[in-house]
Amino acid sequence: MPFPDLRHVALTALLAGSITAAAAPEAARNDIAARLQATLPGVRATDYALGSAAFDDALRAKIEENAAAGDAVVQAGKAIWERRFKNGRSLGGCFPNGGRRVAGAYPLYDPRAKRVVTLEIAINQCLRGHGEPLMELESPQMATVTAYLRSLSNGQKVAVRVPIAANERFDQGQRLYVTRMGQRNYACASCHVQVAGKRYEDTPLSPAIGQATHWPVIRDGAALTMQMRMRECLELMGAAPFPAGSEELNHLEYFLTYLSNGLPLKANAWRPKAP
Repeated sequence: MPFPDLRHVALTALLAGSITAAAAPEAARNDIAARLQATLPGVRATDYALGSAAFDDALRAKIEENAAAGDAVVQAGKAIWERRFKNGRSLGGCFPNGGRRVAGAYPLYDPRAKRVVTLEIAINQCLRGHGEPLMELESPQMATVTAYLRSLSNGQKVAVRVPIAANERFDQGQRLYVTRMGQRNYACASCHVQVAGKRYEDTPLSPAIGQATHWPVIRDGAALTMQMRMRECLELMGAAPFPAGSEELNHLEYFLTYLSNGLPLKANAWRPKAP
C-alpha cells in the first residue's frame, strides 16, 4: 500500500498557517493536541507514547513480547559509558548523577553557544573536553551508548524547556515539521498529525505527540536513534536528508520532543523492520 492519499486534504496547509503563527511553544503543542484528539477520539493522550502500537493490539503484544530485545545493546552501551578515558575519567562524570534521569531534559538550549544540544552532541562534548576521539553521530557506537544513557531515564517524564532565547530554534523546528518537501510533496505533519492512526503498508502512523519518548528503538538487534529515523523518513518523502547533527534536525528534534512533555520515557522499545 502506498502512502495515504493526501491530495484532496488541505489540513497541512492549515497547520503551516496556524502552528507557525503560534505565539509560544505551548500554543503550538496545544494546537496539535487538539487536532489529534479530534482525529483520534478513542485514543487516550497518554497512549500516544505507544506510537503505532496505540492503534494496533497485535503490534503492542509483539513489542511486549520482545521487551528484552535491547538488553544486549544496553549492556554494550554500558561498557562504553563506563570505559575510562586516558585521564581516568568516564562519560558518566560529565552528566549529573552519572547520567541518571537526565535524558528527559534533552534536547536543551545552550545559551552560551546559542544552539540546541541533543544528547548525542552532549556525549561528544564530553569526549572533546577530555581529549577523546569523537563518535560519528550516526555510528552504531553512538546509538549503542545513547541506548544505555536513555535507559537510565526510563519512566522519567519528558521535560524539555524552551526559554525565550530559544523560541527561534523551536519555530524553525516546527516550520520544518509542517513544510512539504521532496518528490512526494509531504510534510512530517501530513502523516503524523493529519492522518495519524491510519496505515502505511502494515503499520499505523504514529501521532506527533509521543514520538520522542521511545528512542532509541531496537530494530534488527541494533539501536536506531531519533535522527536516524528522521533521515529515513525524509528519504521516504523523496527529500534529501539533512546531515545528522545539522541545525535542521536538531531544531526538528527540539520541537518534536517538546510536544511529548509530560509523557514518560521508555527507551529501547523493540520495533519491526521498517517498510
